[in-house]
Amino acid sequence: MNKPNVLIVADEKDSKIIDTKSQSEHWNIFWVITDYNKLHKKVGEMRELATNNDIDFVLFSRNDQVLNRTSIGPLIRKLRMGHSSFSGIDKKDTMEQMRECFEAFIECKKRLNFKTSQRERNVSGINYKGGTFSLIFDEEQLGGVKYGLPRIFDVLNKHGVSATFFVTNLMKKVFSNIVKEIRSQGHEVGLHGMWHEYLSDLNKEEQIRSIRDMVQDFGGEVWGANFIGRMNTDTIQALGENELEYFVHPAINRYQFTSYLKLTTAPSLITFSPKNIWMLPISVETYGLPWFSIKNMIDSAIMQSKKCGFSHISILCHPFRDGNLANIETTKKLLYHLAKKGLTPITLKELVKSPQLGKDFPNIHKMKEFFMPTKAKASLPMTKQDFIGMVPENFMKIYRIFKRDHAVF
Repeated sequence: MNKPNVLIVADEKDSKIIDTKSQSEHWNIFWVITDYNKLHKKVGEMRELATNNDIDFVLFSRNDQVLNRTSIGPLIRKLRMGHSSFSGIDKKDTMEQMRECFEAFIECKKRLNFKTSQRERNVSGINYKGGTFSLIFDEEQLGGVKYGLPRIFDVLNKHGVSATFFVTNLMKKVFSNIVKEIRSQGHEVGLHGMWHEYLSDLNKEEQIRSIRDMVQDFGGEVWGANFIGRMNTDTIQALGENELEYFVHPAINRYQFTSYLKLTTAPSLITFSPKNIWMLPISVETYGLPWFSIKNMIDSAIMQSKKCGFSHISILCHPFRDGNLANIETTKKLLYHLAKKGLTPITLKELVKSPQLGKDFPNIHKMKEFFMPTKAKASLPMTKQDFIGMVPENFMKIYRIFKRDHAVF
């Protein structure tokens, strides 16, 4: 099998602590070494390198959580390529963690050794009537797996929570036992892309083959996928052709300038002859936000779940953010808050197989009628969460605008 072609984009300072002359039996490596403060000026060079060398994915030495917190999102959207990072995730240990993650990438086949205690759950005892929640973690960065995942496991075990982990096949190539380890801890594993790539750039037949390869690499036992922002209607059909039962889609109850968006938490069954598949909304996304923002989004989503008659919310997290030392306490608060609200944890697999989603479930759409969920507009403050969030949320929005060197009038 041909070795994948990887474009590594490293900051000049980072290149001094990693071996840029490393050879690997697992990768063909190409380099761009630059000042991350001027990263946006390298788009043309990276695109040319990617085209000329048939690059499979881009690997960054930093993410937007450490050091100068350079955002790589806009760059990825311009390149439209698969991507990951070997960035450290903790401020005080960033450089050492970065070096260790880079070495793990070069060597591959590393095994994760977790000392977390395992626990059992009685699925038959789930209290669906009291309301449920699903905690979701996207695993696409090396530091999130190596350093964030053990902390996440500890927190989940202490609360008896089983979660759904969407994992890229790249993480399994580097850490060979990650899928087995997640499952052995009592959690579900779903698809997140071979390299966190844009499936929407492939035709339907190519997507069917790619998803089949992802599932086979995980040894089967896969029920769903998270390809948010990287999929199209062909992807939905490709998932159905591979017998997957659900995909997730954003319906975030995030704050606007006057109120929290109030989007339904109810799933929709997408039908296309002769298949069908569940679309499961994600109501909350933590993404390194302060606790008051996460709490108010959760409370708004719970309110909406009662209003729409489907008492379930799904919350999306990322171990390289929610598992770092700066945010792990917020992750603990999140679980305490959900327990206080009386919600029972279930995986997304358990959700689609639950009594809540029977044959008579009302939200059924044909493919041609449905892809994007209805977008809610911000309105005048109407709820307790709206009023509690107004001052701090608006302050945070203005602060972020200043941080981006935009003028505020």
